[in-house]
Amino acid sequence: MDHRNPRAAHLAAIEPAWGDERAARGNLYILIELIGSSPVGIHAVREMQATVELTYYSAGGPVSQVLKQAIADAHEILRNMNRNSPDIGLQAGIICAAVVQGHLVIASAGPTVAFVATSQKLDQFPLDEERYAGTIGGETEPNVHTYRHVLDSGDALFLGESEWTLQSDVRTIGGAVVSTTLDNLQEMVVHLRQQGDNVPLLGLLLVCVEEEQGAEEAADSPLPTAVGATPPVHNVPGEESSKGTVPLRDRMGGPPPELPSAPTMQHQLTVPVRPPVRERDRWRSRAVRLMEGPSKWFSNLLQGLLPERRTRQSESTQQPEVEVPGPEIPSTPPEPFEPPSQAVPLPTVETSEEEQPEERVQLPALPGYAPPAPSQGTRRRLFIAIAILIPLLTSAVVGAAFLREGSINQEEGLQLVELADSKLLEVQQALEVEDRATARASLSEAQRYLDEAIVLIGVTDQIQELSEVIATELQDLLQVRALYSLDVPLLAYAADAEPQRIVVSNQDIYVLDSASQAISHYRTNSERTLLEEDNGAILREGDVVSGVTVGRLVDIAWQPRISGFEDKASLLVLDRNNNVFRYNRLDGATHLILREQSSLGSVGQLGIYNGRLYLADERSDQIYRYSPAGLAYDDPPMAWFDEQVQGDLAGLIAMGIDGDIWLLSEDGTLLRFREGQQLPFSLERIPGLGGLLVDFAMAEHADGMLYLADATDERILVFDKEGRYIQQFVDAEDLALAGLRGLFLDEVTDILYILTKTGLYAHPLPR
Repeated sequence: MDHRNPRAAHLAAIEPAWGDERAARGNLYILIELIGSSPVGIHAVREMQATVELTYYSAGGPVSQVLKQAIADAHEILRNMNRNSPDIGLQAGIICAAVVQGHLVIASAGPTVAFVATSQKLDQFPLDEERYAGTIGGETEPNVHTYRHVLDSGDALFLGESEWTLQSDVRTIGGAVVSTTLDNLQEMVVHLRQQGDNVPLLGLLLVCVEEEQGAEEAADSPLPTAVGATPPVHNVPGEESSKGTVPLRDRMGGPPPELPSAPTMQHQLTVPVRPPVRERDRWRSRAVRLMEGPSKWFSNLLQGLLPERRTRQSESTQQPEVEVPGPEIPSTPPEPFEPPSQAVPLPTVETSEEEQPEERVQLPALPGYAPPAPSQGTRRRLFIAIAILIPLLTSAVVGAAFLREGSINQEEGLQLVELADSKLLEVQQALEVEDRATARASLSEAQRYLDEAIVLIGVTDQIQELSEVIATELQDLLQVRALYSLDVPLLAYAADAEPQRIVVSNQDIYVLDSASQAISHYRTNSERTLLEEDNGAILREGDVVSGVTVGRLVDIAWQPRISGFEDKASLLVLDRNNNVFRYNRLDGATHLILREQSSLGSVGQLGIYNGRLYLADERSDQIYRYSPAGLAYDDPPMAWFDEQVQGDLAGLIAMGIDGDIWLLSEDGTLLRFREGQQLPFSLERIPGLGGLLVDFAMAEHADGMLYLADATDERILVFDKEGRYIQQFVDAEDLALAGLRGLFLDEVTDILYILTKTGLYAHPLPR
């Protein structure tokens, strides 16, 4: 996307320059997928990015552990923001990729996705069931997954937000990553952007080639454990040997690998002979004088550190040099070390040839180091006693500190347990006055206190007893209902299928599969318990209907019969090219002509209510309403949002209409609008609310219920239309609701159709 897009700030690439001490840890790439809408969203993203960067480049330990700690620190930042401002309610998914010394290490938590392509395989990370296991920013600690890979020439890496797997399919994205090379990198970026239907999706594409020192050597090198860790010593190739070879960082858009630091790299120190110096260069000449007349201690140090080497004289300066000899090294010396081009050169003063004779001056041989004589008698016994007492005193001090800290933790843990116990008393008082909302909130607080106490003092008998009481009370207050008719699905899907939308009319069922980009038609028996017909795909991407090519399929809706306008009920299909197609069993598929269709931007949702067609345009943040006229929708559309309403349709995943318009965003926010104006509406907060909501269904009458599909916790939440929590449905066997995708409510039969990644179920609503 364009860097001016506000969402582009959610992607950060940190590539330390040559000479930066952070270069020992390599490059770091961070992608944050924010779930929630708030004025402080960008601030939260930047705070998390800064925290991840600081932790990664400063903490010690293996790279995978450091990345886990970095994500945990970012989680703490967002959780504290939510605690300080409860109305924010932000959560996020985060993925970090570190490229260091020929290794790739990825860590992620929450809904993000990565693909790593090699010459033999394509890896998707994390898997679907892990990707939605939890987000950061909530009260529960995130489950961080890691991935390690030794990079080889030609490997490609793609990082993206979870919307990629919804806008496109795994095979398309994976195929693009597998086909990516250094030569076609830009073309693949354009191709991937087209797969996202030009919706601004966050993504990063990297290509790797062999490092200068060789892939095998880099693969065998251990990763640094801290910023100050000494990199392994490698022979740095000369200028000629590096021709035709591009370092890994250059091929991935970053700086070249950092060379070993001075204490670990064998090199020669050359210093120009001091010429006459002007006043403005006095500070530099002082440094030169220190090197011309080193002290005995410094001479000994130089003798131990600096091997005998020769440096080619610079043709540009033609300055004499001082060569410092050292002990001979039995192995073959490395190639000459060329200082970086950006280094600041010592001052050059124009002098005559007589002032600068063409000769090299060698320092005299330096005496070896002679150790002092060992101590004798009382002095020796004193040193031995001190050597014995120091570790004993240190152990005593450390032990006292641990005992004191343990005492403080014990006291704080007991206080938290007492607070949890007092919250249970508040629960009983709230239940006596039938205030179930307050009771649920108090139970949630009590459980949070217990979780914090467990961190300090572990699980005690009292904590175990209180936790069981809280779980029992919550089960009753949340009205958890088990669905017992999910043992056999109406329809089972293959592993590579991605069912996304479902529409039901009487016995006819239509399912949109985003992986195969096809809409399939099924017909059930009258009891809705078995499939009698499987008519296969009725419309696919690439089909030509009435001279119009079908684009990427994004949504479907049911259009009932409209008296005087349309005598047959039909399925309406929306593609990403803003085309609407109509299908019924008598006429087949036809193209629906819309007035001023070319003015539409990027329509992602469609809906039908009272014969009117509603299109949600994400680019213009407007909903356009078409009324039946003529042979089709011949009248110009009406902008439904009031001019004063600042609609935000980015991230819209579902739309429902019952006279009001309901919009569900990917961040889990459900908004309600009436006559172009937003109504004050919010879902009641319950313990555990905050999972990934992927779809919703609702009854059209005012007293009907809202049914929300929570893919994270594999449940269906039920609220009334005022936002009050009613109950929730779970699978009795704890298997069928895994991978929730969509819902559809048949109000005639009171059957709730549940679409998952693996199957389609029909369950009567519990009474």
